[in-house]
Amino acid sequence: MPKLKESEEMQKSRLVRAYISKNMDLYGLSEEQVAVKLRFTKRTFQNKRKRPETFTLGELWKLCAVLKLSDEEKALIM
Repeated sequence: MPKLKESEEMQKSRLVRAYISKNMDLYGLSEEQVAVKLRFTKRTFQNKRKRPETFTLGELWKLCAVLKLSDEEKALIM
């Protein structure tokens, strides 16, 4: 059976997860540290990280600041 083409929403979710992981590694931040800065529990952050479409716009703004995302990265995830 042929592979189905990944939807645009799935591609964007994968991209957001990649940027979160990359910048967490780059700045040496743990899930717990990011969660505290976003005022989430660790579990809530893990759930939102798995399904980035559940972040609100305000939460994404805070996340961008915490992870120091570049302007290009911000434009691609919003």
